[in-house]
This record gives sequence, structure tokens and C-alpha cells, in this order.
Amino acid sequence: MKSILIFITLCLLTPSLWANSTASFPKNINEWILVKESIIPGKNVELPEGTSLFIQNTVRTYNWINQGKGTKLNIYVPKEKLTSYKTHGPYADGPTAVGIYEDSNIIFVTEHIAGEAIYGTYDREGNDISSSHPSFNVQACIQCHTSNKDICMNGTCATPIIDIFQK
Repeated sequence: MKSILIFITLCLLTPSLWANSTASFPKNINEWILVKESIIPGKNVELPEGTSLFIQNTVRTYNWINQGKGTKLNIYVPKEKLTSYKTHGPYADGPTAVGIYEDSNIIFVTEHIAGEAIYGTYDREGNDISSSHPSFNVQACIQCHTSNKDICMNGTCATPIIDIFQK
């Protein structure tokens, strides 16, 4: 009995063991509107001087994807949330936006419930992959989206990385 109580206590104190996606996988993303095209540069690409801290951290966190070669990142929004997306909310309940790493078929989902953003990471088939890498964990999403208030508002972020290479 004592070992069962210890196990239950450890499980309750270790939420990362249960850190699955909280946002739901949208079944109709093929009908969503492309709102931004961007990239995650490869791991050997040097960012231009003066690149924002948000972009530096994003690239450092995800430049390993696609064997470190970089990947296209496209952002899609459902038609009914397009106006809200342009102003960063407020958002109605339900899936809000997806960021798709096209070359790797990794889908980051932002959903809103009662005005709060929740997150998830999936593959193209809708399988939850949030526990397959620390950068896919819901806590990593929350940390990034809440610590970059100048770029991330109401759960969505606004600076396409590709812009820093287009001068």
C-alpha cells in the first residue's frame, strides 16, 4: 500500500510524465487559409546581426528538424478566425492556428478554450508527438508563447523568420 501511495504522489508531482498535447488535432486543416510562409534555417546558417531574441531562440530550438537542413514553416488559420488572427484575438473556442514544418510533417496546433491558448504537436496523421522531443512538449510551447509578449499575443506569434533574410 505504501509503495502505491508513493507512486501516485510521484505521478502527481511530475506533470511532465503526462505532458501530452492539450490542443486538439484539427481534422480539416487542408481547408484552412495560408497566412504566413516562413522557414526554420538549417543548423549551420548564421542569423543576421540584430536578429530578435525570439527568432534566435526559435531557430536554436528547432533547427535540428529535417536532419538540421532547415524546413519550410507555413502558418494556416481557419477562415472563420482570420479576422481574429490578424489582430491577435480575441479568439473564439476551438483550433486557432497551425504551424506546419512542411519538410518534416510536424504540426504545431494552437487552440483557444475560454480565451486561453492551449497547444499540441502532431504528425500529419494526427498522432500526438508532443512527448517525442522536449521542444514539442506543451510546456515548451507555453514558455515560448508567454515569455515573448511583444511578439506573442493571446497565444499566437507574429514574426516570420524568413523576413530577416529578405532585405
